[in-house]
Order: sequence, then structure tokens, then C-alpha cells
Amino acid sequence: MASKKVFKSSVIVMIIIVLGKLFALIRDSLIAAKFGATYVTDIYNFGLGIVYLLTTISYGLTTTFIPVHMEHLQKYSKKKSNKFVNNVINLSSIYTILITIILMIFAKYIIYLFGHGFEKDPKIFAMSIKVTRIMLLSLIFVSLQSVITGVLQCHKEFYEPAAMSAVSNIVYIIYLVFMASKFGIVGFAVATVIGFFMQFLINVPKYKKLGYKYSSAVDFKDKEIGRMFKLMIPVVISTSVIQLNLFVNRSFATNIFFGAVTVLDCSNKINTLAYEVFAIGIAMIVYPTLSEMAAKKDRAGYKKELEKSLSTIMLIMIPAAFAIALLRDPLITVIFKRGAFTDEAAKLTSNALLFYAPSMAAYGIRDILNKAFYSIKDTKTPMINSLVGIGINIVINVFIVKYMKVSGLTLATSISVIITTILMILDLNKKLSGMNLKKICINFLKILVSSIIMGFVILSVNKVVLSFLSMSVKSSIICILVSFVLGSLVYFLFIYLFKLEEFFDLIKSLKGKTLN
Repeated sequence: MASKKVFKSSVIVMIIIVLGKLFALIRDSLIAAKFGATYVTDIYNFGLGIVYLLTTISYGLTTTFIPVHMEHLQKYSKKKSNKFVNNVINLSSIYTILITIILMIFAKYIIYLFGHGFEKDPKIFAMSIKVTRIMLLSLIFVSLQSVITGVLQCHKEFYEPAAMSAVSNIVYIIYLVFMASKFGIVGFAVATVIGFFMQFLINVPKYKKLGYKYSSAVDFKDKEIGRMFKLMIPVVISTSVIQLNLFVNRSFATNIFFGAVTVLDCSNKINTLAYEVFAIGIAMIVYPTLSEMAAKKDRAGYKKELEKSLSTIMLIMIPAAFAIALLRDPLITVIFKRGAFTDEAAKLTSNALLFYAPSMAAYGIRDILNKAFYSIKDTKTPMINSLVGIGINIVINVFIVKYMKVSGLTLATSISVIITTILMILDLNKKLSGMNLKKICINFLKILVSSIIMGFVILSVNKVVLSFLSMSVKSSIICILVSFVLGSLVYFLFIYLFKLEEFFDLIKSLKGKTLN
């Protein structure tokens, strides 16, 4: 695919993702208004956390399925490729159903182990078991869509997978507006399952249009399936680091106070705003390019593309982290502060978000590094790195949570991800027999200085707006918009003055020129 076409596709994908995030903000605002920061939302967020933790298995399935299926498309007939896809669907579905049944049976013990704070009240404990069991049904549809979306991406069809978030969030919004008052959090758990089903369903028409037909045949002896499932294990572990850290933090949060899990979750949702739009999109585009260069053994081109990708992700994610940290109060006011979401909940969320922000940029860089390792068929290094990160996170949590409460949990996450990202860069540098680390560090300093200067502008805007208006939804929106416009202008002005190469590449792309 020509770089001009890639850029156009990536822009459309990001627009679709942005639309999904807008719906997500509306959803989160409605959740805060309907349920507030209480044990009810703690139960929902805990159950959803279990589902998201287990969806990393499906992510690993998609990641390992794509290169194997691409190989099938190049070597074999469409009929044989279709047979392979059906076998993956059927086998993964069988395993997922078995896992779901087992987890539903042992849901009580899962909550005892990871959400023991809920057992203090028998009513809350019983509700948490019920909600968790309902939401575990989502795993079946997640497994199905992971294979279907993998097929679509092999055929360079990205729009439907990008739209999944928007579709499910529409389901949630409809429920929260029209049915939440009657059916409460249990009904919302059912709506969540329906949302995941809709994510699967939206991909089916394109899947059929590509000529794939479903068959119930199962071949347990397929060697390609066995090889793919073996490759999944390290991929699942290494790519689950964010959800694993969140799950560990939620477990600690259940023992702080009722509402702590929700405060943690709300701060995380704001923190991942830019990450889910830009970092995931950039990583998706970079992956096939790095894989192609690795296959061609073009080491010079590989290093150049990797260095450019790292600088591009820093160009976006570092200023985004500064902006979210400095605009956390108006963002929380606009998104959450209404209905049952009190001033105290907003203050706790703001404090947590301040220490969370650095992790967003680090996770963005880690995504590129993970893809780099996968492209050279090294799945063990990211796995080991993620386990080290979780270990660091747990150790820091044990010592810091009693002093800083929820903010301690978010600080621990940021420290652990920054340390493991640095370790991963050093590992990759060794693996590639030397990267241009000097250039990467110089670009980092240019971006950091520009972001700090932008930060002073945002602080000034905050001060001026609040001197005339109170912290209301209206003044918060004004503050965010003015800060975004002025902050962006100042940031890109200094990036221009520092002559950052990746910035000029983006400008050329926006003008429709082919990148060198």
C-alpha cells in the first residue's frame, strides 16, 4: 500500500476511533450521573476489569493469527485459507466457552481473591458475583470478533474494527438513558454483553463480502493451529500489561474505601484518551511496515522506520500527557461531575490522574517497542519485561498505598511502566546491534522542552479563566478549548524552531506528499 494511501486510511481510522471515544465520554458521563463513585460502580468496573483482562487472550489470538493467515493467503488456495479460519474460530470458541463456564462457576472465589473488599457486606458480595457472571458471557463474542477482525486486517480492511467501540458505546448510552433507572447495574451488565455482541456483528458483513463462509468442521490436529496457539502465550502475557496493572490496582483499591475502584477507573479513562486514539492507531500502521522490513532483512531501513516511529509517538503522546495532567480538573468537571458524582469524588479522581499522566506517554512508546520485537519474531522479551513491570507495580503498591491511597496506585503504575520502557529500549538496542539512541534522546528533549513551555501556557489560561468564572461545566469547556488552541500553537511553534524531522514529515503527509 502506498504511503499516501496508508496516511489517508490511518486518518480515517483515527477519526472513527475519535468518534468512538466521544461516545465513550458520553457513556462515562452517564455512568457517573446515574451511579456516582459508589460500590455499585465499583462492582461493575471490577467485573469489566476481569473481562478486559481476559480479552488480552483474544488480542494475542489476533496478533498471532494475522501473520499465519497472511502466509496462508500467499501460499494456499482460498478454500484452504477459509478452512483454516473456520478451524481457528471453532477451536477458539470451544476453549472460550469452557473457560467462561469454569470462571462463572468459580466467580465467588475470584472475587474472594482479587476483590476481597466486597465480601465485607453480604449484599454487595452477592451482587458482585451476579454481575461478574453475566459479564463473563462477553468473552464468547470477544473470541469470535478477534478472529473476524484479524481476517479483515489481513485484507487491509480497518474501518469496521475501528468502529467497534462506537457501536458498543451506542448500546451503553441507550441503556443508560432509557433503562438504567429501572434495571440498575445488573441490567447494565447485560447491556455490556450485548455491546460486545454488536462489536462482533458489525464485522460480519465485510467478512462475508470477502468470500469467507462458515463451516462447523474442527481439526484438533492442525499443526498450524498448534504453532499459533504456542506463539500466543508470550504475546498474551506481554500485551496484557496494562490490563494486568489495572486489575492489580483494582484489587488494592477494593480495600481503600467504597468508590476507590471507580475513582481509579475514571482517572484511567481520561488518561487513555489520547493513547487509544493515536498510540494504538500509529502502532497498527507501523507493525506491517516493520514486519516487511524484517522479512526483507533490511536492517538499515528497519532501524530508520523504528526511530521515526518512536519520535512520532513521542511527538504526540508527551504533550498529550502534559495537557491531560494540567487540564485534569476541567476535564473531570466536563466528563464526570454531575448527578451522583460528588465534589469529593472529583477531587480524588483529579489527584489520581495527576500521577497517572506520565504512564500514558510511556505506554505509547511501549506499544511501538512491542511491535518492533514481534516483527523480528521475539515474543519472549516483551513477556519478561511485562512481568517485571507488574512485579515492580505490586511492590510499590504495597509500600505506598497506605500513604497516598488511590494516587499511590496511579503513581506506582507510572513508575513501573517508565522503568520497563527504558529497559525495553535498551534490550531492543542490544538486539539490533545498536540504534541511533543519541538522535532519539535529542528528539525526546526537544519534545519535552516544547511540552513544558506549552504547559506554562495552559497554566496561564487556567488562571485567567478561573479568575473570571467558577469551575463550572461552561468555564471548563472554555478552558479546555482555549488551552488546546493556544497550547498547540505554542507547542508546534517550538517544535518547528527545534527543527524536529518527524514534525516536517507529518506536515508533508498532511499536504498529501509521499514520505521519503
